[in-house]
Amino acid sequence: MRDVGVTALLCLFLAPSSAARVLTLDTTVDLALQNNEEMQLADQDKLRAREEIREGWAEALPDIRLTSNYDRSWILPILVFDTPEGRQTVQIGTSNNITTSVRLSQPLYSGGKVGAALRAARSFRDFTEQGYKLSKQSVAARTEIGFYDAILAESLVDVTGEALDLARANLEQVESLRRAGRVSDYDLLRAQVQVSDLLPDSIRASKNLEVALMNLRNIVGLDQTEEITLSGSFRDQTALGLNDLEALTERGLQARPEIQQAGFEVRIRDAAIQVQKSEMRPSLDLVATGQLAVQSENFSLLGEDAQESWVTGVALTIPLFDGLKNRALVNKAKVDKRKAKIQVDQLRKQIGLEIRRAWFDVNEARERVAAQAQVVAQADRGERIARSRYGNGFGTQLEVLDAQLVLTRSRTKWVGAKRDHAVALVRLERAVGLEVEP
Repeated sequence: MRDVGVTALLCLFLAPSSAARVLTLDTTVDLALQNNEEMQLADQDKLRAREEIREGWAEALPDIRLTSNYDRSWILPILVFDTPEGRQTVQIGTSNNITTSVRLSQPLYSGGKVGAALRAARSFRDFTEQGYKLSKQSVAARTEIGFYDAILAESLVDVTGEALDLARANLEQVESLRRAGRVSDYDLLRAQVQVSDLLPDSIRASKNLEVALMNLRNIVGLDQTEEITLSGSFRDQTALGLNDLEALTERGLQARPEIQQAGFEVRIRDAAIQVQKSEMRPSLDLVATGQLAVQSENFSLLGEDAQESWVTGVALTIPLFDGLKNRALVNKAKVDKRKAKIQVDQLRKQIGLEIRRAWFDVNEARERVAAQAQVVAQADRGERIARSRYGNGFGTQLEVLDAQLVLTRSRTKWVGAKRDHAVALVRLERAVGLEVEP
């Protein structure tokens, strides 16, 4: 079979210019990790987790607020009262009133709320870190599979091109024999029909390659108008040891980001219980307030028109009865924690099953590749024998056509098996949680 990509570069619908971007598997994965929207969302989740920790610390730090009010009295109130000297009236207040206050509140004791909130924030940060790893593995796996799909499409272009070349060679041989009067018109017609029948397959294969490249551009984050060519082939190796299934399973149960996330989810739920319990405990805050009040007819901030005051103290809050609301919220948080633990067990079983399936798929695909390679070798030899026999007058045109059909089918199944093996390796690595290194 011709080298992968040769026919794709020469086919009718894909004739890339010299400026086309050449993509290897490594560069394709690197581009996807840089440009894919899923990775961009994962980056934003990491930034959000960082702010969650800041929010948790804020519960332990002082809260300082400055407030200022200005009131303009257009008509001042007047008090009227009787005196021995007669009825008297007194005007109250001033036309302009400015009140500015600074208030500091420092939590001294919050019933464990601050510590629990910080534990939850840190667990959420670790949760998002594992989510980032999960996104990397998912994007890398999808990219590699998309790359192999495009390689498969290129290989099928080669297969159909080779089948068409064989059909044309057969037609030339039949035409030569027909001119010598050694074969019938029917043989010539069959050879012509075979060439015509393979042309649509070649066109379809070229179109399928374009679709595969479109999908790869989308995964990688390239513009659909950019010309790309692929440099690579199906891999048949992995860094994982395939001889010990139990070791692979245990590794996956330790390394999978989903398992790590589930563990952090339990911690977050436990912290939520503590936060809710703190609402049922007393809280103590240090409070300090400074106030400047100005009452003036002409906005004077000096002299007797400005009055200052400073107050410090502690504020104790003791929840006595809230209609059992917090008790219900604590119980709900406990239910959420139990559900999170059940999900950990459920996830472990699911991952174990996923690893076993992926391992069996790798072995099955590898055996198919080896078996199909033998079939291709036998079919290639059979086609050459059939063509030689026909040329020497011992065989029939039907034998040649059947031999070429078997050869084309075996080549198609062979490249499909190689693609399936490469994809099975990718899925096994994804199931085990193998780290992705850009």
